This record gives sequence, structure tokens and C-alpha cells, in this order.
Amino acid sequence: MSPTRCITLLMLVLLLAGCGQQSADERLNQSLTQLQEAIESRSADQLVARLHPDFMANQQYDRDWARRTASLLFLQNQRVNLLVISQQTSIDPVYTGQARTQAQINLSGAQRFIPDSTRLYSVTLNWLEEDGEWLLHRLTWE
Repeated sequence: MSPTRCITLLMLVLLLAGCGQQSADERLNQSLTQLQEAIESRSADQLVARLHPDFMANQQYDRDWARRTASLLFLQNQRVNLLVISQQTSIDPVYTGQARTQAQINLSGAQRFIPDSTRLYSVTLNWLEEDGEWLLHRLTWE
């Protein structure tokens, strides 16, 4: 095999190897998007699938609480919208597989087209990465 052909083949292999890998940032952003889509599509199952097995909200509520609360919200509202006003996400440079998102969100619900309820929240989401997937581990809000 000629040196030119060998180098071309090597570059192609390296290029293809890099195509399949998502960065930790991309996977975390994908998890954030999936969490928002689960809420807006009113799917408690999809929402709970994004939660870590040891999930805790405000240091007292677990995954079961999250499922029940989401199901109630989705039953009460035909439409649920989550508007992210501002967001800052950072992956911990020291502790591998940990990240934090701080955001200002507006959560609204409606029976028809006009929102019946809307609230502004300041939320902090702590993430853990397991097997290449970011799961919501801790949630606090004000």
C-alpha cells in the first residue's frame, strides 16, 4: 500500500471514530432538552426516566413524589409550557461526572390556549453522569 493511501485511510478511520462520540456538554444539553420535552409533552414516564435513582428535590422529595406531582400537573393542565428565561450550565472540572445548571424558568399551564396559571422559578439542577447519560440528581427551587 502506498504511503499516500495509508495516510488517507488512517485519516478516514480517525474521522469516523470521532463522528460517533458526543462530548459531555452535548450529552448534558441533550438531557436538558429531553427533560423540557418530557414536561411539555406531559409525560410523567419520560420525566422520571431523566431522574437519577437517588433523586431528591428540595432535600425532601423523591422520584415517586416527582411522578405523582407531574401526573397531577399534567391531569390539571391540557397544555404545559416551560420557558427558560436564562440558563447557565457547567460541568465540574474536578469531580468527573458532575454538573450543575442554574436557570430562571417560567412554568405555565392551561386548559385551552390561554394560561390559567404561571409561575416564575429560580432552579438549580445537579446532574450525575452514569454510563454516558446525564441524570438529574438534585433539584432545588425558589
